[in-house]
Amino acid sequence: MAGRILIVGGSASQCDQLRTKLASAFYQVATAPSGSEALRSIDDIHPDLVLAATMLPDMCSREFCTRLRTLPGHADTPLVLLCEKDHPEQRLALLAVGADDVIARPLEAILLLARLRNLIHRARAQDELRLRNDTQRALGLSEPPRNFDRPARISLVPLDPQADVAAIATRLRINLGAQVRILAPGHLLQHNTTPAEAIVLIDSPDDPGAGLALLSQLRTARARRRAALVYVTTPDRADHAARALDLGADELLHRGPDALELALRLPRLINRRRRAEQHHAALRDGLRAAMIDPLTGLYNRRYAMPEVARLAQEAAELEQPLGLLIADLDHFKKVNDHWGHSTGDRVLVATARALSDALRAQDLVARVGGEEFLIALPGSDAESALATARQLRERVAGLTLPLIGPGSGSHAWIAPTISIGIAFTEPGPNSVEVALRRADGALYAAKQAGRNQVRQAEPEGQPQPWLTVKELGGI
Repeated sequence: MAGRILIVGGSASQCDQLRTKLASAFYQVATAPSGSEALRSIDDIHPDLVLAATMLPDMCSREFCTRLRTLPGHADTPLVLLCEKDHPEQRLALLAVGADDVIARPLEAILLLARLRNLIHRARAQDELRLRNDTQRALGLSEPPRNFDRPARISLVPLDPQADVAAIATRLRINLGAQVRILAPGHLLQHNTTPAEAIVLIDSPDDPGAGLALLSQLRTARARRRAALVYVTTPDRADHAARALDLGADELLHRGPDALELALRLPRLINRRRRAEQHHAALRDGLRAAMIDPLTGLYNRRYAMPEVARLAQEAAELEQPLGLLIADLDHFKKVNDHWGHSTGDRVLVATARALSDALRAQDLVARVGGEEFLIALPGSDAESALATARQLRERVAGLTLPLIGPGSGSHAWIAPTISIGIAFTEPGPNSVEVALRRADGALYAAKQAGRNQVRQAEPEGQPQPWLTVKELGGI
């Protein structure tokens, strides 16, 4: 299932319409007629998201938000409120007491479903960080939380060069005490600009596609991968708003730029990003000796195998796929033999960086052998896993490293390649071991096909292309 949603309040016809829309998107749906019933039953239902009417029979929507946020374990449960008409004052008041969004009827199905996907994905990413923090605490490697008292760094980027956003920038500086810059789209991607913690893209009335293209570039740009991205558009562009969320926007304003709404949404996003940064920094520092490969900076086998087992269990519970890739550098022994281990180390470091840069934040990449890498892709189906593997192969094949040392010549280069095998975990005992064995067989098939190849394991029950090292003549 895509997730479990609790519908609270609303008329019988409205609940039926919502249930139909959500069921068509493969959500599991539970209902509660009142706010009190929802709060009593929420721990039994374990929803991934709560979808509540603003008009509840037993309490106002502000009280419902406040009481939900004070329940143990539900401070961050995604909450979307549905109102009959858009009232800006009511929307801002509900955002201030903990609602993640307030959406007016009639509901645009494409935008509603994109917003639900976005919020559920964000909540699961937060759960992932909490689980990893629990692992750190169990190992005695966690650090006490830091206070985030430094000014936030925010970039406003109007896609329309004629747009005047100076008043919005001033209001954010006053309300948040933030450092706010107004940037042209081209300046945003320059390497010499200080990365912002939050980037607000304001759609152009004449060329909305430009905003989506820039959003896609920002989500993959290394220096700005961790910045919170806010996309601002207008109510008549539900399709573009939905695409923005699916392309990686962390937050959406689909009623045009509003300084007050930005002032409510941005602190949550920035604090969430800072907590994630703190987690990553503690992980880098605390686990480096025990669980990080000192050469490449990737996770090592000691960390990767238990983590993949946990990801497989989570994937089974959520009924989602987990793709496992085994990647192996081609002819790596010849590199060490002919050019020395220092050159081999440079190839490994460059390969590790190329793999890491091409993956999502929730993916896992580890060095599990001399020249072997393990990659886990949570939520990736066969098509997306194959596309990712091909992208990884192309990234490595695009590397050119100058040779250094006696006899290398002034124009000598080494161009590494990599072969990749793909398989998926399936319900059942030893699911990770079986998937890794099948991925290893697919890797051998890629080697036999001439190396610098990607191969996917055949479905379970069909003959696998497993070959011995002797049959391959060595790999």
